[in-house]
Amino acid sequence: MKKKNLAIITTHPIQYQTPLFKKLSSSKISVDVFFASKQNLSSKKKDLEFNVNFNWDVELLKGYNYFFSTNQTKEINDWRLSFNNLEKYLKRKKYDAVLIFGWNKLLYWKSFYLAKKMCIPIILRVETNFYSKINLIKKRLKIFILKILFRYINFFLYIGKFNKEFYQSLEVPKQKLFPGLYFVDNNFFFKKKNNTLKKQLNIQNKKICLFAAKFIDRKNPLEFIKLAILLKNYKDIHFLMVGNGILMKQCKNFIQNSDTKNITLLGFKNQKELRDIYHISDLLVLTSRYETWGLVINEALASNIPVIASNKCGGAIDLIKNNINGFIYKENNILDLKNKVLKILKNKNNIKKTNIQNIISSYSIDKTINSINKILNKK
Repeated sequence: MKKKNLAIITTHPIQYQTPLFKKLSSSKISVDVFFASKQNLSSKKKDLEFNVNFNWDVELLKGYNYFFSTNQTKEINDWRLSFNNLEKYLKRKKYDAVLIFGWNKLLYWKSFYLAKKMCIPIILRVETNFYSKINLIKKRLKIFILKILFRYINFFLYIGKFNKEFYQSLEVPKQKLFPGLYFVDNNFFFKKKNNTLKKQLNIQNKKICLFAAKFIDRKNPLEFIKLAILLKNYKDIHFLMVGNGILMKQCKNFIQNSDTKNITLLGFKNQKELRDIYHISDLLVLTSRYETWGLVINEALASNIPVIASNKCGGAIDLIKNNINGFIYKENNILDLKNKVLKILKNKNNIKKTNIQNIISSYSIDKTINSINKILNKK
């Protein structure tokens, strides 16, 4: 059978996307990925939310064919970000479909236009749902524009329940919807524990409650610190915080003023270091005020540890089954969060490792590839 040709349009190399590109390329699909920017490949540019310069310690460009835009002048957070001479590149090969990862950049709207002009079927995969906190006028305008756009999109990959409901509410026909459930590289995180790390951190014989996120308002790190303060009399529980951001100084001051000794701030950690930290942890807590998904939930479950997440995290609705692999708590209900943390950390038989693995195994790269194959053979 002749290989199908797939063009992929995205802003820059992202550690969560590239495993998909690699595995697609090793399947019966010929993949060309078009990046508008080289950001994430160079530590010269600071991540605006992590507030640090870094290079990812996982390979982002091996195993698939890719192209970078020439004359890159815009940052990835600039709506004007685009791909120079994209039409010329797309004309080099007869593509069976183009997979587009957004609509909030000039890059994406240019891709929609060119795909329609060249009669290439469009597959859209984005995170959006209706639970973001935007004002009513912006929300109505967004709905109006997207309803028009969606008429011209051939297929949609939904990342989870909220995302699917979003498309359905905007009248996307059922036959256009395919599961592209949000995933991380489960095999990467399911690795042998680093048995020396607890000793290095001087937290042997303690249960570890982990926060892993950017220190920004939306991620709500102060709620995690308040949780640690509430539980400071439990000497066998220690709280680790991984990440950085504009709230780091405020968090440090808050901890210092609370006179608690049960919190360790580890700063930003790259993927391999983070994997080791997951494996010494007994629980991940995600306190976000809003997440379209929250891929740290996937990472933690793939590392075989339970998760407690706020009800404002889109991925929690799909991935967390109460009292089976974690809990969902109501945002800002710190007492509810405290009780659920204790229920997991103080009850050894409460969460079974097999349940954690069974649920996360359904959220894999293969599921998305199966949907892409169905689309390419359906068109």
